[in-house]
Amino acid sequence: MQSDGVADAIEAAHRSFGPFTVLAELASGGMGRIYLARSPGGRTVAVKTLLTDSADDRRRFAREVVLAQRVRGVFTASVVEADAHAPVPWMATEYIPAPSLRDLVEGCGTLGPSALYWVAAGMAEALVSIHAAGLVHRDVKPSNVLLPAEGPRVIDFGISQAGDVTRTQAALGTVAYAAPEQARGEPTTAASDVFSLGATLFFLAVGRAPYRDGGAGSAMEQLVRAATGELDVSGLPPEFEPLVLPCLALDPADRPAPADVLELCASRLGERPEARGGEDWLNPAWIEAIERHRERRTRAVEVARRRVEPDAVTKAVPPTRPTSRLPAEVPAPRTRLWWAGGGTALAVVLAVVLVVRPWESGGEGNTAAGRPDGPVRILEVESESPGVCPSGSPTDFASRTPAPDGRSFTSDDRQTCVIASTAPGMTVNRFKEVSAFENKEPGQEGWAVQVTFQDTDRAKFAELTGKIAGRDLPVNDPGGMLAIVQGDNRLLASVAIRDPLTGGSAVFATRLRKNEARFLAQALGAP
Repeated sequence: MQSDGVADAIEAAHRSFGPFTVLAELASGGMGRIYLARSPGGRTVAVKTLLTDSADDRRRFAREVVLAQRVRGVFTASVVEADAHAPVPWMATEYIPAPSLRDLVEGCGTLGPSALYWVAAGMAEALVSIHAAGLVHRDVKPSNVLLPAEGPRVIDFGISQAGDVTRTQAALGTVAYAAPEQARGEPTTAASDVFSLGATLFFLAVGRAPYRDGGAGSAMEQLVRAATGELDVSGLPPEFEPLVLPCLALDPADRPAPADVLELCASRLGERPEARGGEDWLNPAWIEAIERHRERRTRAVEVARRRVEPDAVTKAVPPTRPTSRLPAEVPAPRTRLWWAGGGTALAVVLAVVLVVRPWESGGEGNTAAGRPDGPVRILEVESESPGVCPSGSPTDFASRTPAPDGRSFTSDDRQTCVIASTAPGMTVNRFKEVSAFENKEPGQEGWAVQVTFQDTDRAKFAELTGKIAGRDLPVNDPGGMLAIVQGDNRLLASVAIRDPLTGGSAVFATRLRKNEARFLAQALGAP
């Protein structure tokens, strides 16, 4: 468990780590947090921290720092500075304001031949750098590869293995992209990373992992499929086979070296000597998503910097598209809200995580069609509890039952945990309209956020709310609730449904401050 000494150190380090001033929190997990920070010279970095006082955890973190510092290459995120022996161990790395390959495929679809070879070349070059440093990454997967317009960046060396570091237990990466020998607990080599490279490229081309059922199912089912090499490469376009299939050879000896993959890609890319960055290789939807992500991250950095350094001289920043939320600085409010469905109004209870952030556009309201930060899923709720969803780590959640994989969602302020049911729910990739407006009705004063569904989603939403409407709602029973989530574990809101909603519009939140409402609207797709 975290001791009082560590808690005090965390509080003391809240504003800085070494020379880096904290601007905002980017992500949080059971073992640590990642912060956005700024160097004295103005460089933006991502600072990874460890929040436990376990001697084993501190040794592992120190080892990760040593290994990550070895790697040098244009297609990896370099370590800027680190202190693994500080009261709160930390490591500052280059900040890359770019979406992951997983996010891009989920939001924009799969890649064509030329683009796939371009991404593969960058990833292969990254592996050449990693292996030249004497490391095996061991967790190459779509979410661990960021894609700025300049080319892919392989990140996260948390379970990397070095040949000169003694290990008593093998660590397994994400099973859906792990090599068979890795799943069996056998020694991993550079060839294991090549298999994961091939699995990632298969995902970019087909939209799923290459193992049977696309990596779906329980953890044990996934592990068995990987360990026995139950591949399903159906759906892979023939033009991708020379690149992808050799990497997925079940025998490590039959896989090409990263340098061989790079050579194959170079010969293919050499057919267009005038092409340079992603603008020349990627399709317009991917370029737009990458630029939109860069703009909103850049703007978020500038806003965070102004908040930390209010007297600093600032420069103008361009208007941005949907902006991802930063962690809340105040507890999430629980409010009463009305969902309007056709002529029907419905009282529900909503828990929304909000961040105080200036909204810099003018006017008293803002309405626009737009794509959310990521696909928004609306799922039935099985249970709801205060705090962070338990991960099963003995350090942090020894007394709580681990949350089910893929069904647990925690609010950004870590005040609410929701476990979704196994029912499929629905996914919204784009709303027809998103608006933030001021409500002046007595008892409902404040700002609100409303969405209008596309016609196809409208029917699905009406069906979903009709399915759960009317269930009894005892004080301590969340029956009849829906969770609105993004990504693997992010809870945006939880709502209780009392009547079917058949209209095309729904109010997501009421009685908010102006900046809160408009920040939520941005996350849902408003420009």
